[in-house]
Amino acid sequence: MQAGGSPKPFSLPPPDGYKPISGYGIIGNTRTAALVGYDGSIDWCCMPKFNSPSIFAAILDRWKGGRWVIQPTAGAISTQSYLEDTNILRTEFRSVTSRVILTDFMPCSLTQQAWSAPPEIHRVAQCLSGRMQLKLEFNPVFNYGYLTPKFAATTFGVKVTSRKEEIALSSSIPFHVSESGASAEFTLTQGEKKTFVLSYGEDEPRKVDEYHTERQRAKAEVFWMDWVALLRYRGRWRDAVVRSALTLKLLIYSPTGAMVAAPTTSLPESIGNGRNWDYRYSWLRDSASALWAFHSIGYKSESEAYLHWLIDNNPSLDMDLRLMYDIDGSSRIQEKVLDQLEGYRRSYPVRVGNQAVRQVQYDAYGYMLDALYFSTRHGRQVDNEMYYRFVKPLANFIVEHWSEPGNGIWEIRGEQKHYVYTKAWCHVGLKRAVKIAETAGHEDDVPPWKAAMRQIKEEILRDGWNAKRGSFVMHYGSEFLDAATLMLPLIGFLPANDEKMRATIEAVRRELSEGALVYRYKAEDGLEGEEGAFVLCGFWLVACLARLGMVEEAMKNFDELLEHANHLGLYPEEVDPKTGEALGNFPQAFSHMGLILAAKEIEDAMMRTK
Repeated sequence: MQAGGSPKPFSLPPPDGYKPISGYGIIGNTRTAALVGYDGSIDWCCMPKFNSPSIFAAILDRWKGGRWVIQPTAGAISTQSYLEDTNILRTEFRSVTSRVILTDFMPCSLTQQAWSAPPEIHRVAQCLSGRMQLKLEFNPVFNYGYLTPKFAATTFGVKVTSRKEEIALSSSIPFHVSESGASAEFTLTQGEKKTFVLSYGEDEPRKVDEYHTERQRAKAEVFWMDWVALLRYRGRWRDAVVRSALTLKLLIYSPTGAMVAAPTTSLPESIGNGRNWDYRYSWLRDSASALWAFHSIGYKSESEAYLHWLIDNNPSLDMDLRLMYDIDGSSRIQEKVLDQLEGYRRSYPVRVGNQAVRQVQYDAYGYMLDALYFSTRHGRQVDNEMYYRFVKPLANFIVEHWSEPGNGIWEIRGEQKHYVYTKAWCHVGLKRAVKIAETAGHEDDVPPWKAAMRQIKEEILRDGWNAKRGSFVMHYGSEFLDAATLMLPLIGFLPANDEKMRATIEAVRRELSEGALVYRYKAEDGLEGEEGAFVLCGFWLVACLARLGMVEEAMKNFDELLEHANHLGLYPEEVDPKTGEALGNFPQAFSHMGLILAAKEIEDAMMRTK
């Protein structure tokens, strides 16, 4: 069993009723996920899919959101850990005289039958020693707190219904049912256990034994452990890489292969200042990064699945490429504010949907060409149909539009600008298209692409470089540094030891870093408050230091970043360097991709120095 974190006195929650964002583990079935607090409370879950409306959302409103609690009635401390090489979560409650383990998991399988089966959450409370009294509070609320369902006790549990949805909670213990939910108290002595199963979309609870919890747990264990067995990484940080890989795998929506950026919405980047966004969608940028991350540690199919699904099911993709899609492949995403939820620690507003889908990010075309090229190197060939349908139109689109302004990687809402990162990705996209064309025998298409590449590079070196600052900057005419420029050597635009690139890396270390943590930027972005350091950017810096041959400094930074994971090895989007507090949606796929990238770059650098 992987180690848990420091004991946490769950019986004394913070005065405002909210646990730290880092105070959660995650379970899932590769269709949706749930956040389980160190106090045994499931405070976030959307069903049946990642981007469905919530059934538990106490993390966004402690009063109205809904939760499912199983915990001791008296004082105890808790620790959490994952069953080794799985996403099966174990929360241990310990008092002076007794110990109880709460095991949480969701059945998972990659079969078509499993994708259509009602999603379930299984919770097993087992007493290891002594005698402990526990309580259960079950208060689901449909549609982000808008719809309070009806509860009814049945022979085998509790039936929960609304106009459009239904949930069955099954157990062998009796429940007290009220208008707002179900509750129970029960006592376990050494060797005893009780099982609870939530089945979404089931109209009547069955006898709990009919859910075959032990068999389902064993199948889930094999599912995750067999997947980890394919991992090729054997380096110094294998435990962290395994946990990151398992987290990324959990965030993939299996029916399409789409990866959500995070399973949550509106966890704030700055407490109380409106920097709250919905990340339950799939960004092309993230998919391209995942493609590399998975391949680098030995997985060949996960990240390619979404790319292939998107290509095979979207006939207009080449003409209307968006920076993000929902997990079913649609770009029809509407952003709205949920007035009924107060937000995490009153950080209003709570948003669902993301209007960034309408932004202009020409780097998305570069990501797509990069992913297509990477795919050709690791399996799928680009035939004539794919070449003429995707590669050539995408490359020609870049040639026609690369000189136009856009919104940039950080999706700043406001005036469009000429972002250096975006221009570099346009260059890289054309570079990938040239290689595909030359390999596939379409050399006649190459000259205008190469001409545009020369223009883009000349312009970046001239207009993206600020001589006064001695570094590349966020956009043309800017004096603000941008941690995204750390990606330039990692995507092959410039080598890390290029004079201008080296100077930029040093400038980011000097002006955007707090130890190993790195801010995205310190430019005015039109929003209130200051966000935390962006975890991914810290890993980018590690990778750049490794590329420069500064292996000891890269390792030092990497080890420091590992200290900012939570007690389970999970990362948020951001960290407050002053307090160490986790900020933003959680767990964040991009952060875990960055960890894998940095670990691999250090290993490669160490091999070069031997």
